[in-house]
This record gives sequence, structure tokens and C-alpha cells, in this order.
Amino acid sequence: MMDYLNLCLICKDENDYLPEWLDYHILMGVDRFYIYDNGSQVSLRETLKEYIEYGWVIVVDIPGKAMQLYFYDHCLQTFGAYTYWLGFIDLDEFLVPKTSLNLKELLKDYEAFGGLAVSSLFFGSNGHQIRPAKGQIASYTRRTHETFKENELVKCIIQPRMVLFPNSPHDFSFKDGAWCVNEGFLRVDGQYFPNYTNKIQLNHYFCRSEQEIELKMSRGRPSQSLSWPRKRFEMVNLMATYDEISILQNLDVLFQKASANSQRQLVFPDAVGLLEKMATLSRTLRPVPLGITGPLEARAFRTEFIDLMDIKSQAELVRGRGDIIQVCQMLLVLIKILPQNINFYVDLAVNYLNTNNTSMAWQALTTAWRLAPNTYTVLGAMSLFFIRTKNFVMVEKTCHLILEIAPHNLIALAQLVEALIGQDRYEEALKVGVPVVELSAKVGELPEGMGAYLVKKMADYLLEEKNYGGAARLWEAGVKCQPWDVNLYVEYCRALLLADDPIAARQVLSQAEMLASQNEAVLALRKQFDADHRSHKKK
Repeated sequence: MMDYLNLCLICKDENDYLPEWLDYHILMGVDRFYIYDNGSQVSLRETLKEYIEYGWVIVVDIPGKAMQLYFYDHCLQTFGAYTYWLGFIDLDEFLVPKTSLNLKELLKDYEAFGGLAVSSLFFGSNGHQIRPAKGQIASYTRRTHETFKENELVKCIIQPRMVLFPNSPHDFSFKDGAWCVNEGFLRVDGQYFPNYTNKIQLNHYFCRSEQEIELKMSRGRPSQSLSWPRKRFEMVNLMATYDEISILQNLDVLFQKASANSQRQLVFPDAVGLLEKMATLSRTLRPVPLGITGPLEARAFRTEFIDLMDIKSQAELVRGRGDIIQVCQMLLVLIKILPQNINFYVDLAVNYLNTNNTSMAWQALTTAWRLAPNTYTVLGAMSLFFIRTKNFVMVEKTCHLILEIAPHNLIALAQLVEALIGQDRYEEALKVGVPVVELSAKVGELPEGMGAYLVKKMADYLLEEKNYGGAARLWEAGVKCQPWDVNLYVEYCRALLLADDPIAARQVLSQAEMLASQNEAVLALRKQFDADHRSHKKK
């Protein structure tokens, strides 16, 4: 006998969040939880005493820093045999099924695959300065748009019997013949995949309140000895403008069903909050006893996994030194260990491209294609290869294949723009590229592949066509994407002068001078501006 769905979690000093997270996922059909205590000041065994006694939770101590992947592997090896599906998410993440009120019912459609990759939806702070008392679900209801870059991050629910190792907190290496898919049955290799949230989503309450942002930044990332950048929180808060209540709607249906069930005799007065309702309903449920006790402390880890992590660490050190040849050699070692891991071949191809070794890059890519043809990760690498080799016809074809999987993928759209410009098809490039730049302006950065040189090529074409206003609007968006680049201000100012808007041009020139007053292009533009102004006054 075994469970159908278990969840794993690593936690440190976030004890107060656990009851809400547990109660919610119990109501969604999770059978059991493995919670790794990474040195909490108040023992999780004390906090979760009731859940442990009922059999819902097994707590394992895991000391040390940057232990998340070791914990994942330990959980796989220790508890994987007790469950059909095993999910790995964090305490600020909630799985939200949308075609059923039970996660187990949804997962039955994916039993032929090694794992289900669930797309994220990042939530902002909802204006909370201090931690709200009513919990995460009720407090944070505004999310970012599906096309927001962070929402391409996935978290996985995997079948342990088909898994070899965890690659990151977001993806895994699978045995031969097994792989992960998303809700649409598209193969997923790696941490990022276009957002699909029709059947299931992961509500990621990334920011929480301002008070908790500060705490999260001071604590750092659980999987690495790194701190969170402040800009990441600011960007999520800026973009979190969409109401999202799917999770509340699910719970409301459950509460109504429970109230209508006379056998349980549950009554939820209007004054009772969401946390109390979830706790009341979850306590009517009990897990099936399996007699799992588990180790109280995790100190020993798999030798094979330790060796793999050591090689990966060495590869990152070499990468940090910029020794691309050595990086390629390290990747070849990793490929020998995990020959079915598509990401290693893709990474190898990119590094070979960076050394201009196109023949070896193509060899790595064709191997990846044989293992996973027409998949998102491989197509992305193929597109980059064709860009580097200036085969713009193939770039265009490859980008269209990517856009069939991810219609709003800004990187693929940016590469398509370059392919069209490379074929002198400027009108088509403008139809694709201008919306990309304007959308990018909202988040303050151009997508990978959309360099300022592409903005300039589109703007120069507009100037040739005497569409000065269009060129000015394009440069305005470019400035918002790269506000530190004085050359963009110069181009923007010139376009405004051609568009006969000297007032706006003067303001942009002043901004350029504040950035770099002694820049040659800025000084030349000032002379031109003053001369034009004097000439205009004489007239």
C-alpha cells in the first residue's frame, strides 16, 4: 500500500505559515507531507505536533546552508517508495487545481509521464506593509500577467520511480524513456517554460508584505548562499495588477459542500475567517496509516548525488572565470553521467558557439534533437544557432515553431525581428518588433535577443520613411528599457527634433546631459540644438 500524492518542503523559522499551507493542501487531496527543518529556532515538531500525531506530517532535521537540493534528493531516496507522486514546492507556494477540486484527480491524466511541471503566477504585496493576520491566501489576491517573465518558472510534481536526480529547485533528471510535461502534455526540460494555467497553477506569494520582503532579503535564498535582489520584488509588485481569486473560489465550493453534508454537521459562521474554516474542515480528514516514521535527522546523502553536485559546482566556478573551453569539458563529463539530460547538450552548444566552434555546437544540438525533437528547449537553442550563423530563413522558421508553443514569448519574438531585418523585410519586422519594445518598456528591460541595435535598425527605417513620430515613440520605449544608456537619449532627441517637437527634445537632451554631460554625442547634439534654436529665432 502507498500514498498517491505527497509534498516535500524545506522550512526555517516560518512556523506560523505552516498550518495554513498544510490545511489548504490537505483539502486539495494531498496524502502526506515531508517537512525538512533547516534549523528553525522553534522546533517544527513542536509547532506541528497535532499534524504529526494524526500522521499527516513527518519532520526531518537537515542542518547546514544551501541544502535545498540535498534535501530534495534525500526525500526522493528516503520517502519516494511510499508515494506515486511527489511534489516539491515552497511555503509561499500553493497548488491550485482548476478542472477539479482535488489534485489527485487531475494527476491521473499524467500517469504516463515522469512528472508534471506546474506554471507559476507571481503575486505582489497587495499594499500590505506588515504581515496580515488573515494569512497568505486571503491577503494576496493581485498577481502578475501570465506573460510576465517570472511566470515561466515551473515547479514539479514527479513520479519518484522515474527520477534520477534533482537538477534545481524547479526541475529533475529522469530515467531513460521518461520526462516531464506541462498541463498541455508538452515536454518540459529545465526550470523555465511558457506559462500554461488552464488546468492547474502555482500561486506564488513571492512578495508578501513589505515587512516580510525585508526579512526574506536578509535571510537569502534557501538553495544558495545568495541574497534576493530588491529589484525583483519591486518588479513583481509593479506588475501585480490582475485580480486572481481561483483559489478562493475553490475553497468556497469546498466549504459549501461541507456545510451541506449533514453527516459532518459543520457550520461556518460568517464571522469565521478563512484560516479557521480551512482548519475546521481539514480536521475532519485523516491520512491512511502507512507506518512511515523516517529518520529524525538527515546527515548522510547519496554518494552519486554528492559527486554530481561537486562537478556542477566546479563547472560554475570555471564558468565564473570565463574559461569557456574548460566549461565545455566539464559539460562533457556531466553528459557522460546523465546522457539523457537535454540541458547539458543545449548548454554545451551555446558554449561552443561562444568559441565560434559551430560544427561542435551543431553536433551537440543534433544530439539534443534526437533525444527530444521539436521541443521548446531544443528549438530555442536551434534559433540561437541560426542567428549566430546568420541563417535568417531558418531563424524565422524556428521562431514560428517556438511561437506555436509560446505565442507571447518575447525572446522568440525578438529573434524573429532580427530574422526579418536580416532578410530586409522591415515592414514585417516593425509589426512584430514595435509591440515587443513597447511591452518591454513596461517592465524596464528589453528581452534577451532584442538589443538596442535592433531598436536602432527599426527606428532608422522609420526615419528613412519619414515617419519621425513613429521613430520617436520607438526610442521613447527604448529609453524606458535602458534608462542608463545615454546613446538612446541622443537618438530619441534627434527623432523628436525631426518630428518638430523641440520642447520634448529639450527635456530629453537635459536627461542625457544629467547622465553624461561630457559625452561627445551629447555635446554635438547640444551644439546642433542651440544652432537650430538660434536659426528658428531669426526666422
